[in-house]
Amino acid sequence: MGNDKYNQNRTKNPYRVSKESVSKPTPTSFTKLGVDFETQRICPSCGKAIKIAHNFCKFCGVDLSGIQPLGYSDRTLKELANTALTDPNSGVRKDAVDTLGELGENEVLGIFAYILLNDRDEVVRKEAADELGDFAHPYSLDVLAKALKDPSPIVRKEAIEGLKKIKKKNKPEKKIEAEKEEKEELISKPAENGQEIAELDDLEDDEESEEDVLREIEVEDEDSDEQ
Repeated sequence: MGNDKYNQNRTKNPYRVSKESVSKPTPTSFTKLGVDFETQRICPSCGKAIKIAHNFCKFCGVDLSGIQPLGYSDRTLKELANTALTDPNSGVRKDAVDTLGELGENEVLGIFAYILLNDRDEVVRKEAADELGDFAHPYSLDVLAKALKDPSPIVRKEAIEGLKKIKKKNKPEKKIEAEKEEKEELISKPAENGQEIAELDDLEDDEESEEDVLREIEVEDEDSDEQ
């Protein structure tokens, strides 16, 4: 046995685990989604930020020349877009997204795509998916397809609805042309039938007129013979 006078902690259990201090949980801080609209634009197809001067997305290759960057729009739209991205209150962000849909045109598609893929609140992401469906732009097909893997079922459901809206509004050109040709055929059939009847009437009239001419010739011949 050891000498107790050298054991300074003889009253303590050497195998007892010391209690760790428990830190109080701190509320999660809101992470802002930052986009500088003066120097950047957001691709509506993939939802990624690129330089504002680029007319082609370097990530997905989509041609953006037909869509004006939000940075070139009026101040109101840019302020609304900043609110939709940075306000700490999810209700305010949702309302900002809804208002952007009412006031904006194709230049806001990128904001909706970015919010759909990055906002932390499912209600805000759902609203972004809803707006993309209402705009029904074919560029939004890819980002809505990505949203089908969203952890929230309400977002996935809204993404499905959006895809249906876009598909319905943007039918393939061949299908549209085929439907147009069918309609034209249906419309032209009565006209064709009427034309055929008119042609038959003309032929009958011609035949009758030829018979009349022959009769007149025969009568003239008879008169000449009598003389």
